[in-house]
Amino acid sequence: MINIIRPIYIMNEYGIDPMEKKAVKDGIKTIFKLAVVEKKIKILDYDELRGRNYISPDGSLEEYRSVNWYLQQGRLKSRNSTQLNAHTIYGLCCEEITLSGYKHYYVLILKSDIYKENTNFVIGAGGRGICAIISTYRFKNLESDQKYEVIKTETMHEIGHVFDIPNDNRTTNVEENLGLHCTNECVMRQGLHVPDDWIKMTNDRIKICKPLCDECISDLFILEK
Repeated sequence: MINIIRPIYIMNEYGIDPMEKKAVKDGIKTIFKLAVVEKKIKILDYDELRGRNYISPDGSLEEYRSVNWYLQQGRLKSRNSTQLNAHTIYGLCCEEITLSGYKHYYVLILKSDIYKENTNFVIGAGGRGICAIISTYRFKNLESDQKYEVIKTETMHEIGHVFDIPNDNRTTNVEENLGLHCTNECVMRQGLHVPDDWIKMTNDRIKICKPLCDECISDLFILEK
C-alpha cells in the first residue's frame, strides 16, 4: 500500500502564461521524483477545488477562497502600489491550513512583483512544510525557452525550502544569506543578482543534469499527512 502524502494546491494569478505554469509544475515534479514520492503527492488546482463562488453577497471576496483574495491582502499590506507583500500572503496560507484542519501545501504562481521586509524585491519565498510563492515578474523579458528553464529552477529552489533544504542541522557547504542556502553547485544556492545568477544556476543544472547536490538530497524531507 502507498502512503499518500499531503497534496499540493496550486494557485495562479489570472493572466499567468500557461508555459510559466507548466514550468512550475515540472519543477515540482522533478523534486518529487528525486524524493521518490512522485506517485504519492497529488498536484491539485485550488480554483477547481474551491469553486468559483467566492464573492460574498456584499461584493467582497470571501476569506481564503480565491487567489484574488490572497493577492488583495498582499496589496493592502504592501508598502507601495507596484508590489505585493509576500510575507502577508505566506502568513495567510499558514492561517488557512490551520483553520481548515486539512494538511496540505501551497504553491502560488504570480506575475506580480513581490517583496519581503528589508528587501527591494524577491523572486520567491518558501517556508518549511507550508508554502512556496513564485513570482515570474523579474524574468518576464527572457526569451521563451530560457524563461521556462529559469522558472523551473526557481520553483525547485523554493520547493526545496518547503521540504527543508538545507536542513537547519547541516554544518557543511551551507551559508546564511537571506535564509539558509547551499554553497554547492545545485539549485539551492542563493541568487541575489536577478536574472543573471538564476540563468547561471539554470545553465549549471542543465549541464550537469542534476538539480540537487548529494547533501541537499539527503536533507530533503517530505511531511506525511
